Amino acid sequence: MEKIKVFLVDDHDILMDGIEAILRDSKKITVVGKANAVDMAEQYIKVKMPDLVITDISLGVKSGIDLTKHIKKHYPGMKVIALSMHDDFFNMSAMMKAGASGYLLKNVKNGELNKAIEQVMQGGTYIQQSISAKNGFHREIINEKVNNLSPREIEIIRLIAKEFTSADIGKMLFISEHTVETHRKNIWRKTGVKSIIGLLNFAHENRLL
Repeated sequence: MEKIKVFLVDDHDILMDGIEAILRDSKKITVVGKANAVDMAEQYIKVKMPDLVITDISLGVKSGIDLTKHIKKHYPGMKVIALSMHDDFFNMSAMMKAGASGYLLKNVKNGELNKAIEQVMQGGTYIQQSISAKNGFHREIINEKVNNLSPREIEIIRLIAKEFTSADIGKMLFISEHTVETHRKNIWRKTGVKSIIGLLNFAHENRLL
């Protein structure tokens, strides 16, 4: 049986070497390449054409979310699993929305890593057990209103929750106050809330804060 071709992306070489060592023990998997930045990964993936990319989220200027979007745009059949230190709902939601089929933490055990790869390659979705329960996260039931929010809009919701004004937020994000107000209008429209208190309740209920 042909082995599953896996490509690893992380800006910590030691971690990639550790994951490669784990996967090397599997008779079903072969690691065909590694990269420590998104631009490098995009170039190598085009040549190696792996079946699965396992990527960190935090990779410098471009993130694992950017890489996932690139992969799903150019190679729709290629699978992606996030391997991250972040266990919050926002990062999981952003990766899954970008097209990832799995989400694991860097403390994942060997057995669960292999189980996740197998399930994803069979067309399923896999969230590490220790965090799926914590976040109540299942791809099928992500709140559609949350899914429609952009990362920038979620960032602004978090700043609104800290009682920053539109002018303050504009300065912090290096955008105009008018742009912030446009984002706020879009947030009201997408979430359906009618007040700051309603927005805060929405954010808490959907684990955005």
